[in-house]
Amino acid sequence: MEDNKEIKILARGLETPSVLLLVKRSISGITSGMVRIIVSNEKAVGEVRAFFKARGVETEVDIAGDDFHLLLDMNYFKEVY
Repeated sequence: MEDNKEIKILARGLETPSVLLLVKRSISGITSGMVRIIVSNEKAVGEVRAFFKARGVETEVDIAGDDFHLLLDMNYFKEVY
């Protein structure tokens, strides 16, 4: 049976580069599945989207109140060395 559990990373209230440091640490070891990253500013959205785009992952962004939710599929993630 496929596990469709979504992993959430709460980075609300953090500024860059702290958001990206938290995301990198949180996704370590995740090789598949959906990840939702919640941030509270547009600069963090841009930084996280650029990080994942460089690794082959497109992100979907939704706005919920004051927060931005970035949804991505780790099945497409390719580490850059």
